[in-house]
Amino acid sequence: MKSRIVGEATSIATQSVGNFMRSDITSSSTTESQIFDSLSMNRIDCITSTPPLCDDAPSYQSLVELLGVDEDAQLHTFPQVVGHRGAPYMELENTLIGFQVAAKLGCDAVELDVFLLKCGTLVVFHGGGTDDNPGCLQKYCSIEGNILDYTAEEAKQLIFNPWFEEFGCLPHKIKDRHRSRIPTLEEVLLDAKKSGITVKIELKGPGTVEPVLNLVERLDMVEKCHYSSFDHRKLARIRELRPHRGSDGEYVYKTGALFGSYVPDDFIPQALSVGASEIHLKYDTCTKSRVSEIHAAGLRSMAWFRGPVGMKEDVAYKYYDVGNEDADMYLAVMKTGVWSMCVNRPNVIIELMRKLKKRSWSL
Repeated sequence: MKSRIVGEATSIATQSVGNFMRSDITSSSTTESQIFDSLSMNRIDCITSTPPLCDDAPSYQSLVELLGVDEDAQLHTFPQVVGHRGAPYMELENTLIGFQVAAKLGCDAVELDVFLLKCGTLVVFHGGGTDDNPGCLQKYCSIEGNILDYTAEEAKQLIFNPWFEEFGCLPHKIKDRHRSRIPTLEEVLLDAKKSGITVKIELKGPGTVEPVLNLVERLDMVEKCHYSSFDHRKLARIRELRPHRGSDGEYVYKTGALFGSYVPDDFIPQALSVGASEIHLKYDTCTKSRVSEIHAAGLRSMAWFRGPVGMKEDVAYKYYDVGNEDADMYLAVMKTGVWSMCVNRPNVIIELMRKLKKRSWSL
């Protein structure tokens, strides 16, 4: 059976999608393209929960129970919303327009991935491969090779595979070369400087630490840029180069220690040893107890969500009480007390928080 958390969130979200269907889809003046765009922003499968295949399916478990959240707990604070690679169900990931959409939605920050190319230019790109060998092009662009093999000008000419499942947005947006160009980090930062949004930079490729720091400083964006990596040696290098603290005692250069599915028992000492400001946990390892421990250590916390393919796998094979980054899933993670959430569907969580705040004000 669904928990009270799930029922609460579903009720709120179902009302929202119902209003959307009436106001956006039924209008006689709405074009087919507008309908597709709206559905990309408000897909019903991200709002309604996915039921279990059977009550005792061994591969299924409750995300609510796993996170250890109190079903009766009331939300007194709300997390910062970070657009994971922008708003990837609305525009192609890691693109200028995707970050612009995230800012217009009301995100507090966007997260992006950075590589240093052989020409010395920093570009924003994720790519395939592993954390040890990132930037592969085969699935992203249907060609062999790695983004590191290219100059920035050559990278701008790469054509994305519109049918790659990791891209959550509609194919026609990926085919649009104006929308789907690989940007330089400088282009993204200059755009973010105009909107005022914070930028969380994952140092994806090798040799990125010093060039990224230098660029951020040249653009006078130290206060608006944070840094993260699964390779904690990069964070240690940042702290070695930039040990400065503000008048509040906090590090001026904010860094986040990323952890994957395996979270070691000493994850907090590991983060502290490299001078991290934050700890970033995968959403289903971001338990209430871990969040409390992180905050007690004087660090901030962030829950990060997998890309679209990974999230679809999780709701299909792991969790029976939530849908694919729907209101139920977001509310369960929010109730851990986590400080920020890096999500693929920022429109869903922002709408959920708006509804929850409105309801709390009316009580």
